[in-house]
Amino acid sequence: MENASKDELCELMDKLLLNSLELIEQDVQLSQDIARLTTEGQMELAHTRFTKGPNAVSAVQLPTEDYKPFQALHTVKVEEDANEPGTIPHRKLEHHLVDGEDGGHIDPSAWFGILRPPSLNNAKERFIRSLDTIVERANVRSKLSSYLNMFEILQKRKTEL
Repeated sequence: MENASKDELCELMDKLLLNSLELIEQDVQLSQDIARLTTEGQMELAHTRFTKGPNAVSAVQLPTEDYKPFQALHTVKVEEDANEPGTIPHRKLEHHLVDGEDGGHIDPSAWFGILRPPSLNNAKERFIRSLDTIVERANVRSKLSSYLNMFEILQKRKTEL
């Protein structure tokens, strides 16, 4: 790339822009998916509250100030290639198993008993899918940002020629 001609730089810049447009389209689609999934999850929660009644959730079921802290069932891990410093970091959603020990991973939906309504489980599934989509969107945005930065570098190099 150091000794690239102006035509080669322009061709590379065109490819970067086309890939960037595809990533922008993917970002918009993922954004719409996130909005749809969270709205559906909220509707499922509202349906649960409607069917169970306003008194179904009591203070006993919800954590209070003296409740033991716990870890999230889903966490984001950033994977970077240590061998290549210029690579784009990749995020991955890790799903942890419920272990219920002190400070361990617990399932908050279990606070509502064994016989949970299906709408509560559906809401949980939609919010988990939403988390997956959010992480995927973050990866797309990282890649897009990297492409645009590379485009700026190529643009400067092209003006120097």
